[in-house]
Amino acid sequence: MIFVIWIWSIPENWANKRIGEYVENSGADRFIFREARKITEDIIVPKVIFECAEKYLYDVLPNSGSLIIVSENVVEIMEKICPNDIEIFDANVYVGDKKILNYFLINILHAVDILNKDESKYSTIKGTNAILGFDKIVYNHNDIPNHHIVRNADYRSHVLVSDELKEAFEQSKIKGVHFSID
Repeated sequence: MIFVIWIWSIPENWANKRIGEYVENSGADRFIFREARKITEDIIVPKVIFECAEKYLYDVLPNSGSLIIVSENVVEIMEKICPNDIEIFDANVYVGDKKILNYFLINILHAVDILNKDESKYSTIKGTNAILGFDKIVYNHNDIPNHHIVRNADYRSHVLVSDELKEAFEQSKIKGVHFSID
């Protein structure tokens, strides 16, 4: 599979009031969903509250916890293209006090070590090797196994998707996500 690396992100110019607030201590810690592993322990999915009207909740719900929360439309696409790359949980999405049904939290099961550290330009958190941010990202494109969605093992905030998955989102006119090339 040829894997052009697309980074999953919040669309530019996305209104702040349309970004949900991750509620700390309302369930499992958000970082468990960045571990890129099947979650075998019992968890409570954390709560995410939106201030906008329900009609502004689209297919992908950007939020302050960087959780991947999606509609049934997105789940159908992902179950067709990458069922072995994801785990699906019912999401705890609210508009004010009203619980909104039919949204799901996606747990990505794989992290891949594909960052070309020699050619990339990045800064690290003081006193650690943990990456803080990038000035330039270079990926080793040949190091992607047969997956359509993965996390960058060196920078787990980056969710990387294949052309096939990106194109399926675009054909279905999925709103709430932006894909940028590396």
